[in-house]
Amino acid sequence: MKKKKVLALAMSLSLLFPAFTPLNAKAAMKDEIQAMIDKGVMQGYPDGDLRPYQSVTRAEFAAFLTRALELPSGPSTFRDVPPSLKLASGVNAAAAAKIVNGGSDGRFHPDALITRKDMALMINNALNYLNINVTYEPAPFTDINDLSSTHKVAIGKNYKLDIIKGYSATTFSPLENVRRDHAAAFIYRLLEAQKTSGSTDPVTPTDPEPPVDPEPENPGPAPADAYQVATIDAKGTITYASGWYTSFDTAKQAMGQRGQELILKKNKIIHMQENSGIVFVSNSGATVNLYSDPGLTNAKSYATKGSEVKYVTSTDSYVKVSLGGKDYYIKPSDGQLVPFEGAPGRSFYRVVSGQLEHHIYQPATKNYVSYVIGKAPGFLSAGQKYYSWDNATFYNDQGRIVGKGYQYFQLLSARTMTNYTATELNTFIKQALAEREATGYAKYKDATKKSKLIGLGTTLKKVESEKRINALLILAMAIHESDYGMSAHAQKNNNLFGIAVYDSKPEEGKSFPSPVECVYHLADGYLNDRYVVPNPAGAWKQSISNGAAPGNKGVGINMKYASDIAWGGKVAGHMYRIDKALGSKDFGKYTIGLTNVQGLNVRASANGTIQFTYREAGMPVIMLGAPSSGWQKIISDDLKYKEGYVSSQYVTPLPIVK
Repeated sequence: MKKKKVLALAMSLSLLFPAFTPLNAKAAMKDEIQAMIDKGVMQGYPDGDLRPYQSVTRAEFAAFLTRALELPSGPSTFRDVPPSLKLASGVNAAAAAKIVNGGSDGRFHPDALITRKDMALMINNALNYLNINVTYEPAPFTDINDLSSTHKVAIGKNYKLDIIKGYSATTFSPLENVRRDHAAAFIYRLLEAQKTSGSTDPVTPTDPEPPVDPEPENPGPAPADAYQVATIDAKGTITYASGWYTSFDTAKQAMGQRGQELILKKNKIIHMQENSGIVFVSNSGATVNLYSDPGLTNAKSYATKGSEVKYVTSTDSYVKVSLGGKDYYIKPSDGQLVPFEGAPGRSFYRVVSGQLEHHIYQPATKNYVSYVIGKAPGFLSAGQKYYSWDNATFYNDQGRIVGKGYQYFQLLSARTMTNYTATELNTFIKQALAEREATGYAKYKDATKKSKLIGLGTTLKKVESEKRINALLILAMAIHESDYGMSAHAQKNNNLFGIAVYDSKPEEGKSFPSPVECVYHLADGYLNDRYVVPNPAGAWKQSISNGAAPGNKGVGINMKYASDIAWGGKVAGHMYRIDKALGSKDFGKYTIGLTNVQGLNVRASANGTIQFTYREAGMPVIMLGAPSSGWQKIISDDLKYKEGYVSSQYVTPLPIVK
């Protein structure tokens, strides 16, 4: 193992626990990783690379624990772990020690990625195997409230022993996948806990009672309001189990005990195994609220009908989904649950000529629309489909994370300045309009004469200087919202940004005397009034302020400005194409990071007066230079200041696609 790879692992761990890791912890983390390498718990790949950022499967983590604890071999246990599987011996040994368990259907799902909550459960089982007694105390994390009591106890014990920590004082991220470098540190700390406890005698597991396949609650034909359980095969065919149930809870219990995969009511799927499918947003209206709480009281964002989101779990009162790196809740009536096996189509990404194309499935028409979002990450291969719900974390067809890379323009702050002059922007506009006019499409007829974008470069640069809104961002928004200044709203009302154009009444919208007044209204009445400023006056405006970048449905302008969940990616794609056409003078100019703690103060100087406070974690910031004396200089989102300072440990630089 090369020293630089060990150091890289240590640095990644320091980013994982920024709110808890002391400044002198890097050396300790390096020792943890090196110890696991020396012990043979972790193994590299044929090319000599440990691949520290790669996600860990259930079989891999079981094998790590088997090597770390030197478990004796065990019999073949699971029907989906054949002897021919490379890691079968590690899984079987961990199963014999009662450290890992399978489902009631006899499957272990070895290739599924292991989540932080399930990793905590395996480590807790390892503590029991090692006969390490830990008095349970609840962990302080607020995002584990929906977990089972078994998971909560496991996390609490791990937390008390300092084996697992959180991302912040209240955030654990239980559904996030575990990386290889993180797994090494967790297992190291497990072994340290064994030394501290003085326990060296493992507990000999006893054979449990065989599971009982329960009879259905009610035999015979199911009434209309009954709950039923079922399985689904690779072709999407649903097979109902016999009998029916009067409540969701009894149906869910039966689903687990009988090895079923779905719960249905009135022939509609209302529950699936965790992370086993997608949800198409659907209701009688044009949009659906995305709530931050299972009680469905705080509408954090919204999505247009037909949007595809990741399924997490569900009850009969809510559906928990993931989008833009955030977990949300929707009403059961607002979503169509679709297992991966039964999906008629799925949105996907692919690499074409070094660029990343996003192909969006439209369930209403069963067709795809696509756009280029930016450069393709180097870890993606041409000719393959990949999946993502935040344009940054990419999965393959097997559901495994293949890498993480963020798009530069999607998280570039509106407070930055473009390198391009008004003349250069006008040159691009003229060229782009000519290209569209040349297509022969009726909507672009006479675009070079009629478009409301003609000559707008001077206004864009003036607004950039006066209002501190990036001219390239404004132009990209105008192109996207007004179809290059040729939309009906643009032509009739000089409305370039869909201002006051709502999904429920798309024919309506605000009129302006000229495109110039519309640009100023966007800057003054929208972006600097609520979307970009961090501390707008009024509670409802504060709910709209979610970061100064285009973003997605987890952060940025996209959260509240547009119901289209891909709006931020589409705007970023326009910025990328404008920049590329003009010589790529903007790309990579700034270093982008994300805040990693709630309630982060931005100060006028190091230890100076507070300018404003970022309420949420995950806010995009522009980092100016390297940290100094524990402080990071950034571009301020507050109009009264050009720069600000934050504690450097609370900002994580992003892996930007280059």
